[in-house]
Amino acid sequence: MKTSEHIIEEWLVINCQSGDRKALELLIKRWQPKMIRRVFHTTGDKAASQDIVQDAWITIIKKMNTLRDPGAFQWWSLKIATLKAIDWIRANQRDRKREELRETAQHDFDEDDKEQEETLSLLRQSIHQLPEDQRQLIQMFYQENLSVLTISRILNVPPGTVKSRLFKTRKKLKEYLETKILAS
Repeated sequence: MKTSEHIIEEWLVINCQSGDRKALELLIKRWQPKMIRRVFHTTGDKAASQDIVQDAWITIIKKMNTLRDPGAFQWWSLKIATLKAIDWIRANQRDRKREELRETAQHDFDEDDKEQEETLSLLRQSIHQLPEDQRQLIQMFYQENLSVLTISRILNVPPGTVKSRLFKTRKKLKEYLETKILAS
């Protein structure tokens, strides 16, 4: 059952495809914050996120007429933004790794919360050890609270594949954490 939000969104998409600039403005106003959050979760860079989303909108506007199902706008637009973010990451991989190392080195632990902070640090490290695709999956599912179905549409894989990948990624994280905790 479609909610009124979905109906409004589909109506905006249809009007955008007909060349209605006001509908495009409203669609951008509705989706800009969501896309920026999505891209920021991917890149970790606020300034770059805004530039990437702007670039994504250019692509979305150019390809708007190729979208056959207006109800698919959510996953379609988020997929475009995600792919743009991944392209940016690949182009800036060395700089990003240096930044992550700098942030980790600057992190100051509070003595009262040291044990909890150490566990969180181990979890962050283990997440950073994951391959890019698994890290993205964890971010989409746990930080952005995207559904398995939405993730499957963004990644263009069946929902069962998303579930399987989540299971394998959780297992890998658990093994990594257990190894680190036993080594401490």
